[in-house]
Amino acid sequence: MTGAFLLAAALAARPADAASIKLFAFDAEDRALDARALARRLSRADDKSPELDKLPLWAVAVEGAPSRQRLRLSQEGELVLGSWDQAERVRLELVWPVEGDGYNAVGADKGGRGFGDGELVFLDEEIAATQYARFKESWKRRLGDWQPLYKPGKKAKELAEEAKQAMASAAGEKEAPARGRAYRKSLQATALAWEKMLFEHGLQHARGERRAPGLRFGLTLDESLLKRLDDLDWIAEAVRRSGADWVRLVFRANPSDFLYSSLRSFNEYDGVVAALARNQIKIMGCVLDATQWPKTLTPELYAERVKNLVLHYRGGIASWEVGVELNGDWLGGAGAPFSPEQAYRVYAAGADKVKELDPELETVATLYAWEETAPDREHALSGWLPAQVRRGFGRNLDVVGLSVQPEDNPLGMGLERAFDAASEALPRQKLMLSSLGYVENEELRGYWWLAPDDVDGARKDSAILYATASCAMPRSLCGGFWWQTLDQMLPPGRRRATDLYKVWRRTLDQLGRRDEKN
Repeated sequence: MTGAFLLAAALAARPADAASIKLFAFDAEDRALDARALARRLSRADDKSPELDKLPLWAVAVEGAPSRQRLRLSQEGELVLGSWDQAERVRLELVWPVEGDGYNAVGADKGGRGFGDGELVFLDEEIAATQYARFKESWKRRLGDWQPLYKPGKKAKELAEEAKQAMASAAGEKEAPARGRAYRKSLQATALAWEKMLFEHGLQHARGERRAPGLRFGLTLDESLLKRLDDLDWIAEAVRRSGADWVRLVFRANPSDFLYSSLRSFNEYDGVVAALARNQIKIMGCVLDATQWPKTLTPELYAERVKNLVLHYRGGIASWEVGVELNGDWLGGAGAPFSPEQAYRVYAAGADKVKELDPELETVATLYAWEETAPDREHALSGWLPAQVRRGFGRNLDVVGLSVQPEDNPLGMGLERAFDAASEALPRQKLMLSSLGYVENEELRGYWWLAPDDVDGARKDSAILYATASCAMPRSLCGGFWWQTLDQMLPPGRRRATDLYKVWRRTLDQLGRRDEKN
């Protein structure tokens, strides 16, 4: 059978209200990927048999009412089909490996027109073209509409020109495998140019004399700190020496006194707060880690916990993170998680209580920066935000933070899009990178960054890139707040900081955050 006959047969067999496109992609040896191989490319390292209808590959309507649904892969003879349920034109949003860079959140939109029923889509080409267009748009915006305006350096200009030339070279290739190879190289060139632009612009922002005093860079001290109180002075001093001027202090769930109604529950934390104060480190108190929300949590219980914490540390903690990864699908337990509405009501009770006690206290809510890897539209950042803003999310809220975990939810070139989604939904709030990490243990189980077998290098690269690039986002306070600080930067043992800590310290030094006393 010919390819055209197979395509016609497949289209004739599908439901009348469905649409399909034919997908082409190639491996490093120029072999066309079948549906299973394409699914593996889109999937985590620990997902050996991904389901073809549950991939981080979405069809998004380009016109009319917002519509977003998974693209379903299937193999029809020699053809790889991607299907969706309504015959409207769609753009694709997906995760995709970039050579020498890592998995990125990318799109393919055919110049904004999208793809219609029956069309052929060469993924390497369409992704590269779309990402290059988005890069050019960001470059133009930063040169003309941003404050402070971006001033590209020599290297940034060279990388932008290399991306332009790589796109032109790829367009000149005639044969499909060679075109795919050339467009993969052009995508790499675009990624490098984009990262350089964000890094450089973030650096310019952070080092600006007028803005620098209001920015913040932090590390996370989770509840494991309570097992290392003998190291407390060393840890607090190490945080200060790094150039970080903030910490997120995570209050344990404390099952024996969840509400913190007894003064004894504060004993260890009082010493921590005092040690941080001696080192002139500001504290963002984290009321409750997202993974520890009990099934029995109600708005009333949460408000009481918030009240007791805030009143006890009045004068010592002026910023409270009253929601962590609120759009995650694990709050309340993975077996029967809270609905987005339930999670919102609990969070809102906490935010309202803080402002009721003292309107001058700062409230922070952190959202999980996931789109393509989210289980559904309801939990994805750009889907959760508009729905909860209509409920009142943003009221009594001062700062919105994003949690960036690239091994679970790749961003890369998608970082700017995540911050834009938060900025557009909440135009009055400050933004920051409030949580960052890469691989909890030593073995990668998700998506690789930089290289599949270089976890340590990827951590360092992520710390440098994201902490700096976060400063190049709208209304940004910068951020960082590396989550696994106590495991990966200041581990237990010989009171010796790791190479990752030293990279973080050099990064903050470059950003102008360290002075002579550090």
